[in-house]
Amino acid sequence: MRFLTDVQQFPWGTAEYKLADLGFVDSMACEGYLKGNTLSDIMQTYLERVVGDTAFEWYGTQFPVLVKRLNVKGRNSLHINPDDETAEQRYDSFGKTALWTVEEAGPKARLYLGFKKDVSAEQFYRACMASEVEELLYSVKPKVGESYLITPGLVHAAQDVSLLEVAECSELWFRLHDWGSEERELHLEEAFDLIRLTGGERPRARTEGLLASTDQFTVNQIRLQEPLKSHRDIDDTFLLYICISGAATLQADGKNYRLKKGDVILVPAEVNDFFLIPEEKDSILHEVRMDPREDNDIISAPVEE
Repeated sequence: MRFLTDVQQFPWGTAEYKLADLGFVDSMACEGYLKGNTLSDIMQTYLERVVGDTAFEWYGTQFPVLVKRLNVKGRNSLHINPDDETAEQRYDSFGKTALWTVEEAGPKARLYLGFKKDVSAEQFYRACMASEVEELLYSVKPKVGESYLITPGLVHAAQDVSLLEVAECSELWFRLHDWGSEERELHLEEAFDLIRLTGGERPRARTEGLLASTDQFTVNQIRLQEPLKSHRDIDDTFLLYICISGAATLQADGKNYRLKKGDVILVPAEVNDFFLIPEEKDSILHEVRMDPREDNDIISAPVEE
């Protein structure tokens, strides 16, 4: 299944929702016999046939992940995401774990990812109030193709960069600092106890293979050099394929679905056999799936070491 892109404007740039079941964004199928149906309608009707039993058990009739492209022209706000347990207890919502993949990096591109070193709560609060928080933050100059896992409690922001975001199906996050702007509401006091104030807990750049393995989703990078056949006799999960570079064709049930850069295709859990065929040499795809969880409890995403 393919879906239409929903574009939303922000002071810092745009967010292009490629696939989302969020209420305020509800992606619409744009081809096939389900054309014209929203993702939430499809989930209400087909449930585990689309996502598989594991995702259905945890997320019910909400599609478990979202995919969007962030086009950050200036600098977006410094914010954090809550974990699943806190989000459920306080807001009756899911938390948010996300994977950022760098698609474009401008001359002033930066990613702010945690702190340079341990800071105290008082030190961070005063720095936010005095607009001196940047001095405390660890930042990197990102390169195209790098992926960073954004875990709950990690302060993060982006500047002059385009990012592909794969995330849990939630837009619950808290704005801690807005670089001197007073146009938007801050949530510093509300989220203060959720911030990881320790230095050294920074996501590492990953560029190949397994990019993320969390309770919320798994993302693998596939460098497609020759046709690849998928056999899913045991799998119990949907699959998303996102074209990062080059072009490819997904062949299933006698139909061809072309993937060019930026395209997203959803393969329902009930589709067992299909082919991925490269149209250009070394085309790169990201495969997103949801693997079984060990315990039937809401748990937060693990922190990368």
